[in-house]
This record gives sequence, C-alpha cells and structure tokens, in this order.
Amino acid sequence: MKVIKRYSNRRLYDIESSTTITQTDLAEMVKTGRDIQVIDTKTGDDITLEILGRILITETIRWDDVKESKELLTKIISLGGDKSMSVLKNTVLASIGAFHVTKAKAEAIIDDLIKKGELDKSDRKKAVMEMLDKAEKSTTEWKDKISKGAEKTGKDIKDAVAKLNLAKQTDLAKLEKKVDKLNKSLKSIEKSLKEMSK
Repeated sequence: MKVIKRYSNRRLYDIESSTTITQTDLAEMVKTGRDIQVIDTKTGDDITLEILGRILITETIRWDDVKESKELLTKIISLGGDKSMSVLKNTVLASIGAFHVTKAKAEAIIDDLIKKGELDKSDRKKAVMEMLDKAEKSTTEWKDKISKGAEKTGKDIKDAVAKLNLAKQTDLAKLEKKVDKLNKSLKSIEKSLKEMSK
C-alpha cells in the first residue's frame, strides 16, 4: 500500500518517491489500481476517504459518461459500507450541484451503489430524487454566495474609490494652502527686496 502524507499546508507527499504530488497524481494512482492510504501528519488520522471524495468532486467536472470515473467511485464505495455512503452523501451529494448533474448521471451513480450493495434497489427512486434535489439546492446556494460576494466586492471597491477621492481632495486643499503661503512669502520677499533696492 502506498502511503501519502498530507501536511497542514494541504500538500500531499509521496513517502516512497520523496516528492510532492497533486490530487491529479493521486487520482491516476487510484485509477491504475494502486492501493493508497492518506495520513494527516498533524493528527495521524487516516483521511483517505476525505481526499478521495474531493478527487471525485473534481473528476465529476469532466464527466461526459459516468464510466470515465467508475474506478474512482468504486474505490470509495469499496472502502467501507456506512462510511463510504456517508462520504458520498456529505462530500459528493452536497457539493456536486455546483457541477450540473443530469438525471442520467444521478441514476448511473445510484445504480452503481445498488450494484455494490450499498443501497437497496427499493430506495433507487428516492435516492435519485434526493441527489437531484441536493444538487439543485447546492447550485442555488452557490449562486447566492457568488452574487452576495460580487455585491460586497463592488461595495468595497466603491468605498475604496470614495476614500481615495476624499484623500485626493484633502491633499489638494493642503497643497493649495501651501501654495498660498509660499505666494505670500514670495510677495513679502519681493517687497523687502524692492525696499532694499531703493
């Protein structure tokens, strides 16, 4: 089994080759059949399911057909009954909405769970609907967050520009006072010079 360490900066480190790797590298290892274990260096916990769940989410962006990522999904499911279903619900179902889920994709995922014995066939329709509902809800939540973030950023920019303009006006007023003062001093010096030259 290949052991990968994840450091607090979230970097993945392959102990065997003494190199830093990416989630894409890890996904390729899993797809080629390598058994992996990911250990959090801070806690010492086995976080393999969590990392594989994240990789699955990333992989779903590129899904044209569920079969492309079947190996990855199979690996997560094979890691443990209740635990793997929990990972699927918490990681995939909650986040997959950000990546357009079609009914066909949802059905294919649920059918694979049924085939592996992770889900009862009688729950198929309910599970598909639950996945689609969560996907829609997640998409709506992301749209709201993005919209609110954009509004806040716009307001922050306007506030910053207003402060800059205010600062420029204040600076301009100070400069005008200094110029007036210099003009008065210059006139005073000119007057003194004229009087001295008489």
